[in-house]
Amino acid sequence: MSAPTPSPPLTEVEQWLHDHAPPERLPSARAIYELMPSQSNRQLPFVYVPSDPKREADWAAAASIADYAAHAPEDARRLLDIGPGDGWPSLPLAAALPDCEIIGVDPSPLRTRVCTENAARLALPNASFVTADAGWLPFADGSFDYAVAANSLEEVDAPKAAFAELARVLRPGGALRVAYQDWRLPAPEIETVQLWGGRAGGERVLLYSYARRVQEPAIERRYTLVLPSDGAAARLHADALMTAAQAPRAYGETLLEGGWSALGVPLLRHLAPLARRSTVVEMRRWTTGWLVEALRSAGFAEARGTADPGEIARHVARTLLARGEMDTVAPAFEETARAIGVAAGAQPGEGLVVAVR
Repeated sequence: MSAPTPSPPLTEVEQWLHDHAPPERLPSARAIYELMPSQSNRQLPFVYVPSDPKREADWAAAASIADYAAHAPEDARRLLDIGPGDGWPSLPLAAALPDCEIIGVDPSPLRTRVCTENAARLALPNASFVTADAGWLPFADGSFDYAVAANSLEEVDAPKAAFAELARVLRPGGALRVAYQDWRLPAPEIETVQLWGGRAGGERVLLYSYARRVQEPAIERRYTLVLPSDGAAARLHADALMTAAQAPRAYGETLLEGGWSALGVPLLRHLAPLARRSTVVEMRRWTTGWLVEALRSAGFAEARGTADPGEIARHVARTLLARGEMDTVAPAFEETARAIGVAAGAQPGEGLVVAVR
């Protein structure tokens, strides 16, 4: 079934897709994450690769894990992770909190399988994973002490239903720690393109994604064409990748503007006839203030924004690298990143939210 025409009014690329490759509206788990053998290209610290103090991202990851662990209630014994992807933060938290039972929930069977395999490889018997939707959690009322969500709640079809479910399964006094993208775009709206590879039905496929991010109303729409990995599609995809590599970027994707607009409708005219499937996902985005109020309305006794420990740790690492001081600090990397995570996460801000049931 093709998607109904959404609001706000369609862009040129959206209109072309609706006219020539009508997209099927799907949840993000089916449209995007079921196509990814690995969400992180197997580069997640701890899960796939050892932490390296010379990488900014590893400072951010270590500080974030320390922050998640620090927000767990002292007597926490059962922890829920919404949307763990490849096992983050579930698996590092399972190592950091060995006395906790950690259950990750993801609507994608592929993601659940990848997480389960990673837990076995890392010998973490206190981590397990269940395929389920955050809007309908298969757990009893008050059965968890703590819940975390790392850039995942904004991916669910009905965020407010997920908030209510989290309030239901957390015990009184239980806590929720949420990381997300605070929706403050540098422009009223941004269009990007991503050319990537994945797997569908057990075989390799090529993918073309067009994303439209809108500040008001705060939404993101992501259209994806699933293409064969050989023949004309492969040649067109490879040529487009070379063009995209030279273009300006935003959010890790190619900006569709100016001279790079050829990656929009002109490229789609050639790709769409070769596509095996066309899909669209529409996701609600939010600011910290909106999320705080929505969690309170869902039944949390309190909710507040905090600073983002990961971003603060990333800045520290960048400064140390620029000053040539990283080799001196590297031996104390884990201890330093942990201290940043605990201290920064206790400060007010708009990077993350903590809520108490």
